[in-house]
Amino acid sequence: MELFNFNLLRDLVRLGRSVTVVAHPDWHAILKNRLGADAPEVLTFPAWMMGALGAAWALYRARRRRFSILLTANVGDRLVPALSVVRRYRLAPRAVLLAHREPTPRFVGAQGLMPTTVVAVNRKIARGFEGLRYGRVEVYYGITQAERFLQPRPEKAEEAPVDFCVVGDLNSAWKGADTAVEAFRLLAPEVAARCRLNLASFREERTGHDPRILCYQWMPFEEMAAFIRRMDVMLVPSRDETVMRETFSQAAVQGMLSGLPLIVSDLSILTEKVDEGGGLVAHSAEEMAAAMTRLANDPVLRARMGEQARITAKARYIWSTEEFLKRFA
Repeated sequence: MELFNFNLLRDLVRLGRSVTVVAHPDWHAILKNRLGADAPEVLTFPAWMMGALGAAWALYRARRRRFSILLTANVGDRLVPALSVVRRYRLAPRAVLLAHREPTPRFVGAQGLMPTTVVAVNRKIARGFEGLRYGRVEVYYGITQAERFLQPRPEKAEEAPVDFCVVGDLNSAWKGADTAVEAFRLLAPEVAARCRLNLASFREERTGHDPRILCYQWMPFEEMAAFIRRMDVMLVPSRDETVMRETFSQAAVQGMLSGLPLIVSDLSILTEKVDEGGGLVAHSAEEMAAAMTRLANDPVLRARMGEQARITAKARYIWSTEEFLKRFA
């Protein structure tokens, strides 16, 4: 999400929009370093203030200014004080909300009756806003810098191992790296001998006893495209816990654009990504192992599913700031 927000700000500035961001002073330097000449104006607040209180204070100081649109890039109760200031002093006549979570009653109350367009990352989140005091609610989302993942994949020798991968912040248990490991260990010995499981990545060094299970230390975004292009199949074994955890899966789309077939868990946000034939759905570690075996044994099927995954991702899941502005701002 942080990377998406950086790229969105950069695009807005490059497209000639005047952008003002409310941020902790530490972020002022980060934005300058990351975006350079494309950095927006930043309203800061004293470093000792808590985030929500500081944002409200910065907006209060700007209460005599007027903006065309309030763009909120997430949903959370921590935004309530700032939203209340915007509404009270009428700093903007309308709002566009990029919703990555379902709203809480406090958040809805803070938004008040300000005309608001909700742009949700998936259909389930969109349903959480429908029927409330919001107006237009639509689903629109995708990955930025998609061109990084559309480059040709390198040729692999026929005898090379079949490389399965799991990509994401794998320190988060809900990403399901443990399920992928369990599935790999369920493979028949003659299948496992021809395969590798690549886990990318962890925030600290990880080692395993099986040389065919490779654990990678934290991999920056700039290295991810080249890594994914070396893989053959992407596993996305994410699971929800008490709340919705996986809301889109940037990693899945990166794999699809790279031409990898997917094996996904049965979350709706993942199964919809393979609904045109770009991969397989597994409801358990046993089913994941069966799907891995099927793809390991059939390179023609891997290639066909990978090409369909790429077609689906290009049609549905590439973010365009120009399109976003045209449709919603």
